[in-house]
Amino acid sequence: MKFDEIFIGDKNKMTALSVCRAADPEVLKPLIRIIEEKGVVCHLVDDQSSLESMLHSLGAGHMIGHAITIHHAAGDQEAAVRALELVASGEANILMKGLVPTSILMKEVLKKEYGLIHTRLLSHVALFDMPNYHKAVLLSDAGMNIAPTLDQKGKIIDNALECAHRLGVKRPKVALLSAVDKVTDKMPSTTDAELLAHSGAKNFGFDSTIEGPLQFDVAISEDAARHKGSASEVAGDVDILIAPNIESGNILYKSLVYSAGARVASVITGAKMPIVLTSRADCAEDRYNSINLAMMISK
Repeated sequence: MKFDEIFIGDKNKMTALSVCRAADPEVLKPLIRIIEEKGVVCHLVDDQSSLESMLHSLGAGHMIGHAITIHHAAGDQEAAVRALELVASGEANILMKGLVPTSILMKEVLKKEYGLIHTRLLSHVALFDMPNYHKAVLLSDAGMNIAPTLDQKGKIIDNALECAHRLGVKRPKVALLSAVDKVTDKMPSTTDAELLAHSGAKNFGFDSTIEGPLQFDVAISEDAARHKGSASEVAGDVDILIAPNIESGNILYKSLVYSAGARVASVITGAKMPIVLTSRADCAEDRYNSINLAMMISK
């Protein structure tokens, strides 16, 4: 399925967002759009007068006190605390980053007092809609775990599998990426991929087909797989791409967006709620898509 087919399924899902430091037009525009299209509720945390002024200038002043509730906060730390309190209390089921430093928000997320993190690993999951590929594909981890261990890679796979299942993919095909398809001790990503693939889907929480190490072209192109003599079941029909480290994942993420014209949505998974943690460079459309993705995978 492509984005438009996937996201149509969340129209009747009750959603409330807690948005930390929301006083920015580029943050507010996709929120206003999602309210108008899907009737969500937004708790906006920031300076009250700034928020009111911006909402009125964007033609959304009438939403204040209805779909939009403003929670005044004087600075980054106060805003992070209030935004997390809204999620921990159950008033909101999605957390979204606005103009607050990621380090401040995530430090608050990890505090035990909120009860949002147990034993699971937080990981970044991105969903791409590429013009030259027949369905949306997930990529992890391009933004959270720098050099994941073998155990952490297993948890990253689990988080991505859960995301895929919530999107309606019954038996996801997973490619564990590397620069080569053969296992070599000189390239640790290949040995990790072999161990994870051989451990079998039974060791993960969801039914799946997992193969690796696989090159990106083999995973994404049936023609490339055939020319290279690959017998992969995943080739040309992959649902989930697992990067060996944050460098390769981040480069692939940005290459797909800026060079291949892919539409993207991304969230942080592994907590009790999805976290929309978009980049400052993300456009309003990317933020809108990320909110849609968070709605689809929220419990």
